[in-house]
Amino acid sequence: MTKILTAIALAFTMTGSIFAADGKITEGSCCDKAKKAGKECSHPCCVAAAKEGKVCAKCNK
Repeated sequence: MTKILTAIALAFTMTGSIFAADGKITEGSCCDKAKKAGKECSHPCCVAAAKEGKVCAKCNK
């Protein structure tokens, strides 16, 4: 039981870590290219971050 709870907690921690709290889009990232084209980035990680009002930390390092 504790192994399952640990795995679930780890999954939530890892999921939360892909979202950047500062909301800065890095020049040249997929999000930046989409924004310059007048669109929203369609990468699943970026879409999930946008729903949280943030940007994807994985794509905007």
